[in-house]
Amino acid sequence: MNVLEYINKWTPAVERTLNKLLPAGTKPLPLTQASKHLIRAGGKRLRPCLTLACCEVVGGRAEEVLEAAAAFELLHTFSLIHDDIMDHSDFRRGVKTVHRIWGEPMAILAGDALFAKVFEALSLNARRMGLEGRKVADLFQMVSRASFELSRGQAMDMLFSQRPTLREEEYLEMVALKTGALMRASAASGALLGGGTPSQVKRLGEYGENLGIAFQIQDDILGLVGEEDELGKPVGSDLVEGKRTLVISFALEMLKGRERKKLLRTLGNPSATKEEVKEVISLLEERGVLERTRKRALEFSGKARKLLRGFGESEALTFLEGLTEFVIERRV
Repeated sequence: MNVLEYINKWTPAVERTLNKLLPAGTKPLPLTQASKHLIRAGGKRLRPCLTLACCEVVGGRAEEVLEAAAAFELLHTFSLIHDDIMDHSDFRRGVKTVHRIWGEPMAILAGDALFAKVFEALSLNARRMGLEGRKVADLFQMVSRASFELSRGQAMDMLFSQRPTLREEEYLEMVALKTGALMRASAASGALLGGGTPSQVKRLGEYGENLGIAFQIQDDILGLVGEEDELGKPVGSDLVEGKRTLVISFALEMLKGRERKKLLRTLGNPSATKEEVKEVISLLEERGVLERTRKRALEFSGKARKLLRGFGESEALTFLEGLTEFVIERRV
């Protein structure tokens, strides 16, 4: 079973669980509508499927951890709503961002509501499974730690945009927190709830973190070379917003003279024209900046795959292995 087949198999169950956690008629309706807006807009549901697969790969039953899986989609969506406010983004997943429709105050509340629902979902799952106290504590610690690390990563991302340069190791630390931490918790929680050994939980958590870093590096590349209708936002938006991605870190190191000045004129310049953005992207491709960045993404996806060695053959393992390629080869 390939990656998309596994996702398609489990997405309906994840959607049903999300709808139970977020009943459509809950008042006030604007808060409920704002909270569900990005969930309804789509998304790959990678984090829930990561939880389900990591449960299965250690011998557990995915059906038993659906609330926990849904919790990670809620946590992810919460972070997107708040990120879009901080980044002043207009579009996400091909639709207007939450704050553009309902305003910033309601968008903040929508994110807060989703964050609260994360822990309700985890509690429901733990109670239904009859988990003993230590395991419940471990589960909540994983998720709360990931939430805090996500906030640290987002803060670093914001602060880095104010700096002229960024070292590769600083970027990697930031994405390990901003993206890797949630993937780590998604994977490790599934393994924990599935009855995995401490060693298996640790390895699958490390798998998730490396997968998340590879995912984010590829996301940065796609933001420059993807198709706008697939990305759900303008191509090059990260560039004009001044985000310090690994691509930009390498570009500032590799480009010299006029080429560097051309990059700096566009970087963080909301007034940059589409033509100017295209010229910079072409420059990044021609000078090998994008290829160097792709190689780093491949290194992290390779690390993730190696961490799967020793797990028995199963549909879940095939999915987890395939995911290391999917995050690199995807176009959206």
